[in-house]
Amino acid sequence: MKAYVSLWSADLLNLGAAVDQLGDVVDGFHLDVFDGHNVRDLLFGPAHVAALRPRTSALLDVHLNVDDPDYWVDRFAEAGADMITVQSGPCPDVGATLERIRGHGCQVSLGLEVGEPVGLAVPFLAGIDRLLLMGTVIGVKGYDQDPATAGRVSELVAARAGGAGPDVVVDGGIRKHTVPGLAAAGADGVVPGSLVFGEPDPRQAVAEIHALGSGSSGVGTGRSAFWAGAWP
Repeated sequence: MKAYVSLWSADLLNLGAAVDQLGDVVDGFHLDVFDGHNVRDLLFGPAHVAALRPRTSALLDVHLNVDDPDYWVDRFAEAGADMITVQSGPCPDVGATLERIRGHGCQVSLGLEVGEPVGLAVPFLAGIDRLLLMGTVIGVKGYDQDPATAGRVSELVAARAGGAGPDVVVDGGIRKHTVPGLAAAGADGVVPGSLVFGEPDPRQAVAEIHALGSGSSGVGTGRSAFWAGAWP
């Protein structure tokens, strides 16, 4: 599985050290953007992306949770984002916003919130690089993952024509007891936060996530102590 590691869970006073430590092993660094309106909090701005861009060659994965996605797409693309995710709700024209991201040369990602039907995303699957499926409500930490998440992953994977189409990646509630089930459902990746930064060896934690998709750990085989007790 791919690991787009969330910098929200890093030491916010030392983001440079976090990207230095993990930049060569992650599939990307995930930066949540909260504008105080769409989400009642403030987090990460274009200046953060601009500061990180020369610091790492890793993919910078920007997740916009904002009231005016089109404006912020331009700002973050100019700052150096490699991939940009938008939710459909705040977009006056979802297709146009996705094309706006593509026009900047960024990878295109659509977010699907908890409670939104999977069918809402299906018309856009052919034109995006990633579908970011939320496992918890946006803008909160420490909540349990919606128990329907793995089933929603399976639905999205089935909706990809002939197996082709965007990666399906889950964000929210990424824990040792949820990741194996997401892998078994066909998820291509996750957005881990504390699952990586809360471990004594964050690099090993990323390696364990990668192994779930390579067959070297084997979901359900119990070969890795990292996932011990994570499944029945």
